[in-house]
Amino acid sequence: MNYIVIGEPCVDVIHKADGTVTNSYGGILYSVISMAVLAGKEDRVIPLMNVGEDEFDNIVAIFSGYPNIMTQGVNKVKHPTRKVNLYYNLYNADKSARIEKSTEPTHALGIDECRSFLHMADAVLVNMVSGVDISLGTMKNIRKNYNGYIHIDIHNIVMKTGEDGKRTHVHVDDWYEWCTNADTVQMNQFEVSILSREKLPEYRIAEKILMSNNYPVKGMIVTKGVDGATGYTKTEKSFGNEKFFDLDQLQVAAIENPRFVDSTGCGDVFASAFTLDYSKNANFEKSIHYANRMASYNTSLEGISELHKLA
Repeated sequence: MNYIVIGEPCVDVIHKADGTVTNSYGGILYSVISMAVLAGKEDRVIPLMNVGEDEFDNIVAIFSGYPNIMTQGVNKVKHPTRKVNLYYNLYNADKSARIEKSTEPTHALGIDECRSFLHMADAVLVNMVSGVDISLGTMKNIRKNYNGYIHIDIHNIVMKTGEDGKRTHVHVDDWYEWCTNADTVQMNQFEVSILSREKLPEYRIAEKILMSNNYPVKGMIVTKGVDGATGYTKTEKSFGNEKFFDLDQLQVAAIENPRFVDSTGCGDVFASAFTLDYSKNANFEKSIHYANRMASYNTSLEGISELHKLA
């Protein structure tokens, strides 16, 4: 099978709670490489991305270490590759796990850079690492031009980068359109809490996405770190002679990892693992459990250089 992965790479500068600082490549590379490691021998992973000329050769060289990653969709652009400072020893006003400060994202990927690859795809993973990896218009065009399976991690469409580089959560007025142009949708507990301007609760957001007759979204996942993950699906049920649709909720407990090292990239690994598994068996519950295990194991790894251990 052929898997397209859309998103932006970056250089992560990780400031740990113990005061140490490490630099590593991150962003969509976590999804691309983990997918390549977890995929079958006959599967191919095709990243579609714009990469700054300052890091283009380095990132292509990293991909070349995995024989099932194809690099035809990796484009060199003049804009510098984004750098993200992740501060794990500080807490912002809403008590989220880290503070992020970022340079400007690389130029967004357009539909013209995606269209020629869609015909060969068996599944598409869109991971909004920067929040502007693609535009909503491009997302809609991907859905329009591709009838196969699409999974989206809305990730940082809820993040705004200020002039000082600090990234903060913001409401997304067009969140419904982002979430309904894919087959399955992923977000974390912070993202779902800030997603709508009305601050709709998690269940209500799932209800809006899944119960619409206009968009056949099959499932929504909210990842919650140490609290595991929650999945939502629409199920046809009956009461007497009456048939109706209802929302089913699946609670998946976190898998405690006694060898915890770093949580960076866990959501990205979850997304790639879920996309792989669901594309092969269309079993929502099984795929969440599989992705949950892979994300948990990722916490014992440090950086993309250790992702090969997921195998």
